[in-house]
Amino acid sequence: MAKRKPLPQRDLFQLGWKALVAELGVADATRFITRLRDGEQNYTELRKTLFAGKTLDELYDEMKAVERTHRRPRPR
Repeated sequence: MAKRKPLPQRDLFQLGWKALVAELGVADATRFITRLRDGEQNYTELRKTLFAGKTLDELYDEMKAVERTHRRPRPR
């Protein structure tokens, strides 16, 4: 198996974020990220990295696309 070149940090964060959102949803993914380092992480700085270069419309469209493909059943 060929070794894969490490991803640039920005790409790593974006792919990781997408994977977390796909599995946990936006709210729980955000909670997870903010608790990763027991409060050492500054969410304001983290979101600048996670969402770098994205417009609000792009982020909204991505969240809606994930939501459509990963709907959770509503509790009854």
